[in-house]
Amino acid sequence: MRHKFCLILALAMAPPLLADDDIGSGIVIPNEHGINGFAPDWDADDFDLAAYLNGLHPDANLWYQHVQTLSNPWMGGRQPGTPGDELAAQYISWYFDRAGLEPAFEDGWRQPFEFTLGRALPDVRAAAISIDAANVRAAAMFIDAAKFARGEDFGVLANCGTASASLPLSFAGYGIDAGPEGYTSFAEDDDLSGRAVLLLRYEPLDEDGQSQWSESDFSPHSGIREKFRALLDRGAAAILLVNPVDAVDGRSGLETIASTAGFRPDLNIPALHLSQETASHLLAHASNGTASLEDLQQDANEGIAGVRHFDDAAAITIETDVAAPSFNTQNIAGLLPGTGELADEWVVVGGHYDHIGHGYTGSRAPGDDRVHPGADDNASGVGTILILADRLAQSAASDERPRRSVMFITFSGEEAGLHGSRHFIDNPTIDLDKTNFMLNLDMMGRLRGDTVALTGTGTAEEFDEMLPRLVEPTDLTVSTTASGLGPSDHSNFYRQDIPVLFFFTGIHDDYHTPEDVSWRVNPEGTLKIIDLCEVILDEATHKPEPFTFTSSTAGTAARETGSKVRLGIMPSYTTADEPGILIDGVTEGTSAHEAGILEGDIITAWNGEHIEGGSDLMKHLRAHKPGDEVTITVTRGDESLDLAVTLKGRK
Repeated sequence: MRHKFCLILALAMAPPLLADDDIGSGIVIPNEHGINGFAPDWDADDFDLAAYLNGLHPDANLWYQHVQTLSNPWMGGRQPGTPGDELAAQYISWYFDRAGLEPAFEDGWRQPFEFTLGRALPDVRAAAISIDAANVRAAAMFIDAAKFARGEDFGVLANCGTASASLPLSFAGYGIDAGPEGYTSFAEDDDLSGRAVLLLRYEPLDEDGQSQWSESDFSPHSGIREKFRALLDRGAAAILLVNPVDAVDGRSGLETIASTAGFRPDLNIPALHLSQETASHLLAHASNGTASLEDLQQDANEGIAGVRHFDDAAAITIETDVAAPSFNTQNIAGLLPGTGELADEWVVVGGHYDHIGHGYTGSRAPGDDRVHPGADDNASGVGTILILADRLAQSAASDERPRRSVMFITFSGEEAGLHGSRHFIDNPTIDLDKTNFMLNLDMMGRLRGDTVALTGTGTAEEFDEMLPRLVEPTDLTVSTTASGLGPSDHSNFYRQDIPVLFFFTGIHDDYHTPEDVSWRVNPEGTLKIIDLCEVILDEATHKPEPFTFTSSTAGTAARETGSKVRLGIMPSYTTADEPGILIDGVTEGTSAHEAGILEGDIITAWNGEHIEGGSDLMKHLRAHKPGDEVTITVTRGDESLDLAVTLKGRK
């Protein structure tokens, strides 16, 4: 059934700026909880519905219309590269045009770009397999004239790489470097270079098929990550995982891409899961019938060390073609040209318009494939940008003062890692060296208790004087954080030495779930923030001298990790899924800062254990307490450095 969709396009009159003699009760206070812990309380019993409805300004209604439209199910959660993404782009550019803005890019309102998402579940198309880490375009395994079927005889693991090769077979037992009582699967000189390696899952079993090292289930020695790392360190060219025969606590059947989404490390070699029948067939072929899976498993259970190599001439051809899903999308931007001697300087008003669709990344409701509407995140910010574009354009028509040019821009790809703002920074269409200020609007729709968070207040010298003065005539309590870093698009501008401010009304239980719907936003509350944004922009566009940038990471929010200690780094949101953690910022006064860890370093190891990504780091942080001393290995340029770090408690 086809549906018709009506966009209600409304006109609105803009209210005047706050007058100098307006009397208000607005205050500026430090944010003691960090941006991730900001969630103001409010008392619903004090809410006067009649007064609320009587006091609604037309702009509040128009803002609410924007939020309703952009979070309508027809938009499909605005996932990049989908029809909903296209509808949202059309809607935003239509309103930019209606406000009288000029297209910001050579080809119009749009700045196209593509990004990849290394660990997301892609769509299943044609012969592709839906996975959580990659899109399997082809995977086949041959022995002479025999071909094994994917899904019946073997499966592709989520951390599989792309390769095509004919390889001899080796058997590496359980692939355990060092287990209890001196157990090891390897001899000192074992070399797996150029070989496909058959690997038993889990750990040595007793006669009853239960772990020899754990009374229930398996011990930590059974973990996939360290097994795979042991094979990689010895040069393996392919990994063929098989479940041990008669394992009581082991999984049955073949693993899938989705079920192995947590497997690490990410590989550039094939990694397949074989059925026991397939493994037996491979062994019979490679050993000319002299080796069986059961016999080799028994040797591994008894602790007989050393890799077993089979006939080099009995090669196995393995082909895998694995690709991370990619998304084609665009930023949308319009320009309001300035006047006079300030016209060649810039102010940027931005926020992301994308959301997570049906939960393609970052959903807090895993397994729920309903549309995640993203009303607060971030239809609310886009609605604010559209209102401000209209207001500033109207006021500019009669403004004779020298005025900086303004770019209004909505970014895509933010939810997957700030990709849109990163692309714009790398491919700017305005002079970033002459960009005086960036205002970021993200999650503006849930004002509670007239309290709003404002991040970036330490990024310009003038903010200390300006903000209290502009906030005082309002009824808002503005909770401030000095740092210019944070999990939103302003961070990429801050890294270009551009002063930034980021408004945010707080986290809530509906964040990144299907329950972030339009009827839960607060139009009247958001209008108060819009009015404050307008006076901030009036000052930013007209003040004779540009803001003076100051570097500030003080107060960067400590992420909720469940650990008692905090390292104090801001990981990159925009890098590809490569091993290690690229550091985009280091918070002053934290463990990382005092140890000499720098922006641009890549964390590669913790006390000698490899760090593949954020989950590894969280595991180590949770295992420590304040005062513990650890060694963190970083790559800095061409050097690898071991840095002593004394861990500090979370604040």
